[in-house]
Amino acid sequence: FNANQDAEALYNAMKGFGSDKEAILDLITSRSNKQRVEICQAYKSLYGKDLIADLKYELTGKFERLIVSLMRPPAYGDAKEIKDAISGIGTDEKCLIEILASRTNQEIHDLVAAYKDAYERDLEADIVGDTSGHFKKMLVVLLQ
Repeated sequence: FNANQDAEALYNAMKGFGSDKEAILDLITSRSNKQRVEICQAYKSLYGKDLIADLKYELTGKFERLIVSLMRPPAYGDAKEIKDAISGIGTDEKCLIEILASRTNQEIHDLVAAYKDAYERDLEADIVGDTSGHFKKMLVVLLQ
């Protein structure tokens, strides 16, 4: 594994008209999350650009969502799931329970930070505003 070589390969796959989606998919899915984070850092240092922003520009639809979510740390995936669970009418309580009750303290801390970064909102405040009663109290305790 060489983050600089992978960053260069991704740059080349997105260079010019269109993008080589097959090359992007093959490279990204063959790396661990930790390696993908290193590739983002290498891309930034080599080209002075944000890899995730470039991927969003080059890709579309569900493929874009998949690739972008793979490039981010796992806490961002959890943050998106929680945001989806509390957005709109009703609340997906099962999703909230599954995520908040199964993560370590560090993972919860990372989740709160990722939610703040991604949505510029406070996770606890959003959960308090969308839930009630003992369920709300339990979720707040889990967030602590």
